[in-house]
Amino acid sequence: RGVDLLILDEPTAVLTPSEARELFDNLRRLRDDGKTIVFISHKLDEVLEVADRITVLRRGRVVGATRPEETSKNKLAEMMVGRPVLFQLDKPEVQVGEPVLEVQDLALGTHLNGVTLEVKAGEILGIAGVEGNGQRELAESLIGLRTPDSGRFSIAGKDVTGLSVAQLRKLGVGFVPEDRHHRGLVLDMTLWENCVLGRQSETEFSGRWGVLAIQKIKDLATRLIKAFDVRARGITVPTATLSGGNQQKLILARELEDEPILLIAHQPTRGLDVGAIESVWGVLLEQKAGGRAVLLISAELDEIYELSDRIVTMYEGRISGEYPPDAPPEEIGVGMTGGRAEAAAGATVKDR
Repeated sequence: RGVDLLILDEPTAVLTPSEARELFDNLRRLRDDGKTIVFISHKLDEVLEVADRITVLRRGRVVGATRPEETSKNKLAEMMVGRPVLFQLDKPEVQVGEPVLEVQDLALGTHLNGVTLEVKAGEILGIAGVEGNGQRELAESLIGLRTPDSGRFSIAGKDVTGLSVAQLRKLGVGFVPEDRHHRGLVLDMTLWENCVLGRQSETEFSGRWGVLAIQKIKDLATRLIKAFDVRARGITVPTATLSGGNQQKLILARELEDEPILLIAHQPTRGLDVGAIESVWGVLLEQKAGGRAVLLISAELDEIYELSDRIVTMYEGRISGEYPPDAPPEEIGVGMTGGRAEAAAGATVKDR
């Protein structure tokens, strides 16, 4: 369009690795042609690769400026959050157990097309893919928000297809939704009210005639906030006053309180700074260390690599490939675009 200034905000959010590299090549050509480009991203590797100068913002303020050759990923992260950040966490060595989640030929409209997978105790299965390829519908089917047209899935050997959210929670399923503001929390409610969502009908918190046991709920909230280091001015403040990272820790605290045998984490670090990401990753690895099964659905390939014991890709509602955690990004990128769909058509992600 002949513009001289191009502003890009998280431009690789829906791109595969190969598509991102192609974008970077085009940006360099535009720069060489004299164009000015503002590249806004939380992906530090990309910033270091494509930028000529880097400006760091924290809480709406400029806290520093540098050049790629003068800094590193770790230094940038420390500037962003004000403390050192670990990008590589030690994966606990865990003896993988029996399957906790088994999904067989799950179909839902045009969204899911015969999805088959399993997650074992003590394992994190990562689902990689460009957003909009059935990940949301899969997660919502497995948590009871949607009813699949065909296929089935089981928890600990029990067929639970078609059960409600409440029934699945009682069977040990925890859920971290992709949109914490609209699916995970009620922002106008206090912290203690959000801590009991989904459990308010349990006899522990609901007395005769459905009257809530307020003090018991507040005691629960106090304990959860301390255990998960949720930074807040108390349990009576509106949840909207918390930072994104603390809101996400509040959701994790609530969902893990009953020690679920399966945790479905959908985009668990979306919109978080690198410090909060480190905290959430640590919680997910703790679940693995405790012998629980974790289904991680993420568009962040770095996150998939860092946490997963096995990786599968989704494309157009189907599993398009399975990979070890050290597979090259280019190979996983092919699966994310459906390139391996034909090769994977006769395979599942169960042990071969």
